[in-house]
Amino acid sequence: MLGASVTAVIDIANLYKAYGDVSVLQGLNLRVGAGESFGLLGPNGAGKSTLIHLMLGFLRPDRGQIALLGTTRLEQIRLRVGYLPERQRYHMAYSAREYLRFLGSFSGLTGAAMHERVDRELALVGLTEVADRRLATFSKGMLQRLGIAQALLMDPDLLLIDEPTSGLDPTGQREVIDLLNEVRQRNHTLFLCTHYMHEIDQLCDRVGIMANGRIAVERKVADLQGIVNSVRIKVQGMTAQVQEALHTLGPGIHCEGQSVRISQNSPRLQAAVLRTLLDANVVILMLEPLENPIERLYLETIQATKLPSGLHTSLGMFNNSQRPILTRTPPEKVASPERQGERDPLLHELLQTGKTEDK
Repeated sequence: MLGASVTAVIDIANLYKAYGDVSVLQGLNLRVGAGESFGLLGPNGAGKSTLIHLMLGFLRPDRGQIALLGTTRLEQIRLRVGYLPERQRYHMAYSAREYLRFLGSFSGLTGAAMHERVDRELALVGLTEVADRRLATFSKGMLQRLGIAQALLMDPDLLLIDEPTSGLDPTGQREVIDLLNEVRQRNHTLFLCTHYMHEIDQLCDRVGIMANGRIAVERKVADLQGIVNSVRIKVQGMTAQVQEALHTLGPGIHCEGQSVRISQNSPRLQAAVLRTLLDANVVILMLEPLENPIERLYLETIQATKLPSGLHTSLGMFNNSQRPILTRTPPEKVASPERQGERDPLLHELLQTGKTEDK
């Protein structure tokens, strides 16, 4: 838990941002301490990427203050901030090694220091053996690992990560999560934006849930990893007599074939069920949660904050990882950035900023 003495690597106060008449951030506050891994959870379109672009200085806030690594002058600490975007763009004619050396030269790396740093990051992400292959031959998972290497190239104090496993198959997702867990051991501060519950569960110390342009709730992930409300115990050799004994333990116990489902679970009830099974010499094959506590917190938060029309959760639609699919559907009567004639709000604002500075 962060205390007053912990250095704030990210310190954001009363942040507002809108695209035209579409409000995205509305008084957002956030504080992340040194060495912490913070996950921001929210549906697509909630403003997570906008927040990252503001922290990087790509966009300017309408109101509020952003301080990173102790300063509000974001241009002064750019080399201390690594960034992994959701959609990385590559020049496919480069090899991985050429690509990283090219980026390193822009950041002031030269000579032996550059070669050593590039080789180190290629080794970290498992691309040493293919470092001289053209990027056009890489899979999406390999390109994502290369993206992590470029984000780490300058050994940043702060790493901003936007949807790291988006679009990857299960194998690629697992590789990226394992890799980011290794990165956590290098004392970087991680800020992860995602709409995938399992990324928060496996990568983060704290989670914040975004709703109505603010961070509506924050929790320590460890506090959400305790006993869950509903579990299933898969067994072998359970008889009708054992089922009857289990049913006497409480109304929340349901036996279905060779499995036992406990609803309204508690440590005491779960222990009693397991003891009854073991005393009857029933083989316990598996105990699995039937819900994700982070998911439950997310849904409760969204319902409590009455998420505006346009953002919704497609409940009941789960993939093999039991992750809810969170989507955005712009309402017909609200002008989204695209309906204002701007296909890319970030590009549009950068161009507008350039015009203003030219004047």
